[in-house]
Amino acid sequence: MRCAVKDQLLKGTMILTIAGFATRVIGFCYRIFLAGELGEVNLGIYQLIFPVYSICFTIYAAGIQTAVSQLISHQPQKNHGQIIKAGITLSLCLAVILSFGLFSFRTVIAHSFLGADKTAPLLFVLAFIFPFCGVTSTINGYFYGKNNAKIPAVTQIIEQLVRVVFVVSFCFYDLIPVSSLILSVAGLVIGELASNFYNMYHLIKESSLIHLFRQKAQFGNVIRMALPLTGTKLIIALLGSVESVFIPPILCRAGSSLEDALAIYGILTGIVLPFILFPGTITNSLSVLLLPAISRASGKKDNHHVRQTTSVTVRYSLLLGVLTCAVFLNYGMDLGQFVFHSENAGKLLTLLAFLCPFLYVTTTLGSIINGLGKTVITFAFTVIGLIIRIGCLFFLAPVYGIFGYLFGLLCSQIVICLCHGIYLMKKTHITIQVAKYFVWPFVFLVSLLYISKIFCRNLIHLTNQPYLSYLLLIPVLFAAFLYFYQCGLISKKDIKLFR
Repeated sequence: MRCAVKDQLLKGTMILTIAGFATRVIGFCYRIFLAGELGEVNLGIYQLIFPVYSICFTIYAAGIQTAVSQLISHQPQKNHGQIIKAGITLSLCLAVILSFGLFSFRTVIAHSFLGADKTAPLLFVLAFIFPFCGVTSTINGYFYGKNNAKIPAVTQIIEQLVRVVFVVSFCFYDLIPVSSLILSVAGLVIGELASNFYNMYHLIKESSLIHLFRQKAQFGNVIRMALPLTGTKLIIALLGSVESVFIPPILCRAGSSLEDALAIYGILTGIVLPFILFPGTITNSLSVLLLPAISRASGKKDNHHVRQTTSVTVRYSLLLGVLTCAVFLNYGMDLGQFVFHSENAGKLLTLLAFLCPFLYVTTTLGSIINGLGKTVITFAFTVIGLIIRIGCLFFLAPVYGIFGYLFGLLCSQIVICLCHGIYLMKKTHITIQVAKYFVWPFVFLVSLLYISKIFCRNLIHLTNQPYLSYLLLIPVLFAAFLYFYQCGLISKKDIKLFR
């Protein structure tokens, strides 16, 4: 029986990992299209609506989804209808209230909170997404609680695919006389609507709606569990939103025009950060697998397995971060120009290259700490990081512009990473050889990629074939992995720890 549960859990995490990777790839390709279609300034305006979306989603869905998932997993099947009914009803009521609030006060929010009047029509369209998103999230929580990860995974992919097809088709064929900005937000709504239909269909297959709504809802249990979860997530959402919406006005105080500030904001949040986070898809997928593995080992008091797993995953995350950092340091400008046709994107990508090792390692460390059941610790460290970023934004950015904020971004990530690392070292007594897994790989990779960059540029000058020349990066990356293997930094036996 235990073996069957373990296999089901592993299967579920693998499905979520594959789905997460697929949606990241689709989303990344979509961002390339969006950056070219909207332009830098409009991309900044588009990105400004997401702080509002984040706050609202946290209120009407985030805590309720987790509460439903936990209650479903712990209560007998006869109570499942009561739980899902309560979750959907609560989420739908909150979503409708927030939708009407956004409809009514969109102009005030756009002008006073976001500082960009052009976001008002985008907020009007965005408000339609809340009810569908609330119901979808609650149903996903229901299936997570039943260890059925397939439905939520397919839901993610459907939402992404429908959104991309809708926006690209309407923009490419110019089917209706609406701006690309409005279409981009409408794509969010259409994608969520499609995934909602898919979710509802599978919920009805499991339990007819008539049977579902005849049952008495467990409002008390859902509210009691959802309130603290929503509260902690709302603090992070509010701090993150304050950070995001104040970037353009503070850049204006530093001497930029509003258009330039919005363009920088759009490049940073819509192009550069997603680009830096894209290789982190691997560490995110690893984290999904880590959580149950660490939880199982911790439950059995198997401290040796926890130490081994922690040590191996931190090493791999660090190596990925070092490799990505070296690539962005040497080829950041080229990638910005080649992928997004933006020189500014290339500059920011190069500047933020050092973020990669700390960012990827933090993702892994956070998942390990959560697996040990210490979610309050990761919450506290996240809040500390956000406060550092907001502090640098308010005190350094008005003087040094975007560089003051980027300094805060890097400092906060280093602090969060160190906090996670120190906590785990005390908890699990692991040690990481920094010189072996960070310093020497970094020196080797930066040198190797710098030489390859000079060679590539000379080859481009001689052949005038930039695309063909950059294919030389493939053997360079192969040489990097060969170096990792020969130095004993990676091995085949490490993967056995996740079985």
